[in-house]
Amino acid sequence: MINFILLVALIYRLLYKPVREFLDKRTQEIEGKIQSAEEKEAAADDLRLELEKQVKENRQRSRQFLDEAERRAENIQESLLAEAKKESQALLRRAREEIRLEKEKAWAELKSEVADLSLLLASKVIQENLDQEKHQHLIEETLTRLDGAEKEESL
Repeated sequence: MINFILLVALIYRLLYKPVREFLDKRTQEIEGKIQSAEEKEAAADDLRLELEKQVKENRQRSRQFLDEAERRAENIQESLLAEAKKESQALLRRAREEIRLEKEKAWAELKSEVADLSLLLASKVIQENLDQEKHQHLIEETLTRLDGAEKEESL
């Protein structure tokens, strides 16, 4: 029995203790690697969350940039339309003014023609002491000339 106890003590000291230390050391190494892997996984999760956050922020910034560009384009379009409207109104005013001036010029020419025709008629009446028929014929001739002059001016 003493031999058995000595054998057990010897085996305990020579084999069990070193094997146990080896196993404990190996367990600690594995636990350390597991803990390191968990830390790396947590760091990777944090990094993934950070990257997702950055992607979300970048998408939001790009959306804001596009919205801003769209607003600028709309403002430019509105200003161009307003400017074109102003220019068209100015052109319309100038055209109306030119039409009014041409109308006044035509009326002035018409008045001048009427005055000339009136003088011509008066001079013919004075030169000829006319009877009623010649007088009527002279008036009709003058009116015909006046109508012809008006038609020429309207063209």
